Amino acid sequence: MTADDVLAMDGLSIIGTVGFFVPAAVLIALVVGAVVRDRRLSAQQEAADAERAAFEREAINDPPRAD
Repeated sequence: MTADDVLAMDGLSIIGTVGFFVPAAVLIALVVGAVVRDRRLSAQQEAADAERAAFEREAINDPPRAD
């Protein structure tokens, strides 16, 4: 075994390691991003529903007469 063989083996192991961990990291980042986006959208929807309910609760049904 020569020094070139060891260098080639090290290069292949680096390529194999990067080829495994980079796609895994990208997949994890996509999943985390999707979860954060979903939670943000559901929180906005809940806030809009609560605001709509508050406006309905505070609405004046019949304005006072101006006699």
